[in-house]
Order: sequence, then C-alpha cells, then structure tokens
Amino acid sequence: MDKDAIKQALHAKGFSFTMIAEALGVGPNAVSAIASRRGQSKRVADAIAKALEMPVEEIFPDIESYKRDRLPCGKEKDAKRAELAKLLAS
Repeated sequence: MDKDAIKQALHAKGFSFTMIAEALGVGPNAVSAIASRRGQSKRVADAIAKALEMPVEEIFPDIESYKRDRLPCGKEKDAKRAELAKLLAS
C-alpha cells in the first residue's frame, strides 16, 4: 500500500497518523515517513497494521525487515544469551 492508501484505510477505520503517533509517543511526521517509505520502524509499521487489522507484510510488502521477527531485548535477550551459553558449553 502506498501512503495515500494507508491514510485512506486508516480514515475508514476512524484513525489518523496523528492518533497513531500519539499512541506511540512519536511525532505524526514519523508515522507519515514510515507510510511513505522515507524511514523504517517496525514498531510504527506494526501499529499501522494493527489499526488496519491487516498483516504488516500486506501493507509493506516491499520492506523485508518488517517480515522478520524482532530480536529479543532486555530480559528476553539475557535469557537467550544464557540459553546460548548453555548450548555452547555442552
């Protein structure tokens, strides 16, 4: 979907770039940039997809990184690091 199609689909659901931006704590220009492919953010792309009730891959089929699961962070990352260390020690 291009930026205008995303914008129209959001409006049909009663949402806007500004509303998504406010929910995520980012500026509306950030959401617009992601929709127009001038930037990349899986977090913003996922929020757009959730608002549209569509898979992110369907909205952004041209962005390969959105198709992959994110790597763990924080406590998840620590747990995965420990898991890897255990595997390597055996």
